[in-house]
Amino acid sequence: MFRPRGAKGLRPLALPHRRPKGLWEPSLGSEGLSALGGGSAREAAPPSFLAVLIGAVLLATPAQAEDRAALVARSPSLALDGPVTPLVAPIAVGGAGWGPFRRLCVTKTMLRPDDGQEVATSPPSCFNVEEAREDGGTWQLALRTDPLPGGMRVAFTTTRDAAGTVGETDIAVPEGVAAPPPPVMARLRGIFRAAIEANAMPPATIAPGAEFLMPLPVGAVDPDLRVERDGLVCTAEGEATADGRRVLVAICGASGGGEISPGRAMRILIAGRFAIDVATGMVLRHGYGSWLEMEADPRGSMGRMEMRGVSRQSLE
Repeated sequence: MFRPRGAKGLRPLALPHRRPKGLWEPSLGSEGLSALGGGSAREAAPPSFLAVLIGAVLLATPAQAEDRAALVARSPSLALDGPVTPLVAPIAVGGAGWGPFRRLCVTKTMLRPDDGQEVATSPPSCFNVEEAREDGGTWQLALRTDPLPGGMRVAFTTTRDAAGTVGETDIAVPEGVAAPPPPVMARLRGIFRAAIEANAMPPATIAPGAEFLMPLPVGAVDPDLRVERDGLVCTAEGEATADGRRVLVAICGASGGGEISPGRAMRILIAGRFAIDVATGMVLRHGYGSWLEMEADPRGSMGRMEMRGVSRQSLE
């Protein structure tokens, strides 16, 4: 089994219990888990990405719902090397399993209802590529999260091939942490696998003005969540470069929701711009706005809430 350097003698990690979701892409270690320890998923501490909305209750507002155009208009700008050139001919995206990538980070903030200023409700969620080697067209990847609450970093391994398929994920933590039950470990592996899948697309030829889909594996994060058309619906805006690499710039959006607690529904809309690496199909940058509505808890413990947020991603 392929393991990252220094991963010898490690044991699996327990999955935290469920909380309402903020933004969809299941990205990175501290967003998939924030506490270590054995026991069931219900006994572990909440992960930071699920706690974003819990920590942002004071940012809730009765503001009017935003549509896709409004979200794109207020989405963060992409850090590109130069201007975007309109797409005038079909472009083939993907075909290489990996590139010279060393670090992936996602930063999510909420907007204050009074002045629209961004408020951080959790730290950036990042992991580092410690080893990447190609073996017969498939890349073997060893990654490690930035320090989680308590200072621990989680190591995991996976693969990605030329077809954009992400393989099984193996997760390990230092000695002394009790192994969780197999169903919990299986879900945790799915979350880390989805962290790669949600920041990439399979090979495709994209024509000017044509829609294409970037899958969002939300079921790995929570089976009660659903996204329309199973992903982000995108339209190519043009070409550019980012960190010297050719990228396809697209406007993408998704909508969906689910039940976050018995009898309490959630609806979410996200939209913004994505810079997709032409060689690999990996997302090198994203900047999108989000609008979230949570219905009132039928038990009366929490009222109806609407929240606005933004997300920024970079693959260096």
